[in-house]
Amino acid sequence: QSFDTITMSQIALRAEVGRTAVYNHFADKESLLLAFMRHATSGFAEALTQALEGTDDVIEQLRIYIRAHLELRGHFHLASHLDLRSMVSASSASHLRDHAGIVEHILFHILEEAMEQDRIPRQNSLALVSLVLSALAGQYLPTDPGERQAAIEVVQAFVLRGIGVPAAECPLPAVALSEARPPSDPTSPSGRSPHRATDPQAFL
Repeated sequence: QSFDTITMSQIALRAEVGRTAVYNHFADKESLLLAFMRHATSGFAEALTQALEGTDDVIEQLRIYIRAHLELRGHFHLASHLDLRSMVSASSASHLRDHAGIVEHILFHILEEAMEQDRIPRQNSLALVSLVLSALAGQYLPTDPGERQAAIEVVQAFVLRGIGVPAAECPLPAVALSEARPPSDPTSPSGRSPHRATDPQAFL
């Protein structure tokens, strides 16, 4: 359901509270959205910061950032696939951008430190933040633990190699031959299915 069609009554019903109770705290649904995003972003940033404190290695910090973005986004309900700024007023859109900037700021400083240490080539940090977040935005993790871990490692390798980390520092997960090849297509003259790059090595 699009944001513009959601009503405060629906929100109250979903929260199992009276509509008056909602209005006692929020003037409208945009105010509620901003409060929610503030809460979600703060929680995400706090969890991410705690995870990053475990290592001083900037490449490992980038791995942690990527994993956290993939795993915590769903936990904190950060709908990065939705352009919420296009659904709210200009004033609210500006506040939403400020909330997103908190998490972007963390990535920016990790990338700056990686360049300062010559771990990745010197490049435009702001553009790099945008490219990294764009690569992460459309990723959804499998529920199976093994597949989930492999998916995270593929994304980590893709992003790290993309920003200039040597391939030796970001190897791809091993893929069994049966997993890397799709089943045969009986409609194909050769009995083989059309080429599909299911092996992560085919992407990098």
